[in-house]
Amino acid sequence: FEKCEDMANLTFLNDASVFWNLKTRYQAKLIYTYSGLFCVVVNPYKRFPIYTPTVVKMYLGKRRNEVPPHLWAITETAYRNMLQNSKDQSMLITGESGAGKTENTKKVISYFA
Repeated sequence: FEKCEDMANLTFLNDASVFWNLKTRYQAKLIYTYSGLFCVVVNPYKRFPIYTPTVVKMYLGKRRNEVPPHLWAITETAYRNMLQNSKDQSMLITGESGAGKTENTKKVISYFA
């Protein structure tokens, strides 16, 4: 289960397994990883070409399990749920100072634009 997209599927769910999975994904420039309903992001502190219009098209209209983990998969799911269920949706973006909360919020807004 190296580079597991959803850590809820890890055979052994413990600190070492979670950290190893996040580390191997990060080294492969895969900064987004699911953990059940949550999306864990490891801030690379540099720009990756994963926010281009081409990548946006990859996520439009797709379900979360049809595309690799990404902030836009979560955004698309919330948007689709809002349209289908006629209920407000929200996203909680948390982290320590400098973790990338503002940048990720900007990405969510740009996805809708």
